[in-house]
Amino acid sequence: SPGVECELVMKDSYGDGWDGASWSGLGQEGLTVASGSEEKKSFVVPFAPPSPPPQLPPPPLPPLVPGEALARTPQDIRDEITKAVDQGRNAAVFIPPGARLAFSSNVACSGDMLLSVRSSGEGATLDGKKISRMFYISSGCSLYLEALHFVDGRGAYGGAVFAYGAGDIAMKDVSFTGCEASQYGGGMYVYNSGDVSLDGASFSECT
Repeated sequence: SPGVECELVMKDSYGDGWDGASWSGLGQEGLTVASGSEEKKSFVVPFAPPSPPPQLPPPPLPPLVPGEALARTPQDIRDEITKAVDQGRNAAVFIPPGARLAFSSNVACSGDMLLSVRSSGEGATLDGKKISRMFYISSGCSLYLEALHFVDGRGAYGGAVFAYGAGDIAMKDVSFTGCEASQYGGGMYVYNSGDVSLDGASFSECT
């Protein structure tokens, strides 16, 4: 039992030690008879460490709006746009709160459709890694963004979002941080497009 003092008597029949053999157990490792026919070892049986607490399952995702696809990568968004075009419908994705999507190239949407990209709660982060903007919207495509944090986007026009000849652009609880454009629109650039609606949008250190 833990806390009990024990004495281990190790014997060798030939009197020349255990020749590399050893005994382990009760918290002891590698006890052996180095030479001769007998050795004794006293020790206290250690207490076992407490078991770690059981891991709780991750919190469930909020229910998706009917027709929304779950997106964990930029490619998931592209795949939803492709399916929507093939099926003649709008495209909608939900990004889990706390997720971080890294972009190496922008997601493009064109044509007469609405692209909805949203998260909830703490929001999701879309990271351009200082090498890419996140969205290029054109040819009548409308865009809705909600509960998203755009960071380190980069492009010639619009560091995070470039809308050229697009439909309406609407944003709710969206932030832009550290996004850069070499020409115009550090956070976003909208040209010759529909109405722009910003509800709770913020821009910080965008140039």
